[in-house]
Amino acid sequence: MPRVLQLALAVALAAAPSLALADGDPVALGPPTVYERFVLSACSPCVREVYPIATLPVAPVALPGFPRTATASGGRAGEIAIDVLRAYQPGRPDWKSLALRVTMSVTTGAGGDPFRLGTGLLDGADVAALAQAVGELARIATAPPGELRPDTVDADYHGGTLRIGVLQIRGEAIGYVQTGDLPTVMQRAVWEVPTTLYLPVKELSAVATALGQAAARIQQVRGN
Repeated sequence: MPRVLQLALAVALAAAPSLALADGDPVALGPPTVYERFVLSACSPCVREVYPIATLPVAPVALPGFPRTATASGGRAGEIAIDVLRAYQPGRPDWKSLALRVTMSVTTGAGGDPFRLGTGLLDGADVAALAQAVGELARIATAPPGELRPDTVDADYHGGTLRIGVLQIRGEAIGYVQTGDLPTVMQRAVWEVPTTLYLPVKELSAVATALGQAAARIQQVRGN
């Protein structure tokens, strides 16, 4: 192989993204959650179940200090549906995977028809940590400011295709839920992501409670 091609190949391999298992073996890039990879590649025939947990109404909210480029969906009333998913192979109760699904909708039109804004997935093993984190985020947003007060603070929990956080701009705080490809989503400002539902910070406690219920249901389903 000519040296120029060898150098080009070496640079391409060095720049290419790669993943590895715990033992160091490389794995192919694919869906961001174990649940999705299981359904696509390791579950055939496959049974998929849905366990509804809660549907939480979201009140309309003013966007504090957002630029005029904020997404059109910002601030509108809507709802957050939280479900637990299980997929398994018939006859193999140990061959299964669980996940959390969060579906966001906003109200549109004079009749208040719901419009699905986005759906995010998080692997079941991470749901308890998410529930605890959302509870902490609510407390962080309501804590009194310290001596050093930044203009903008963005605190979040992210995993799979789901991100939940609190954005504070010049002392005003707002909660948000986002879905999508996280490496892309997190390179943008919160208000530049169209799949974002905003909610008052006080409503994060209800979200944390529902997520805790989802974590408990996952433990029950995992034992079946």
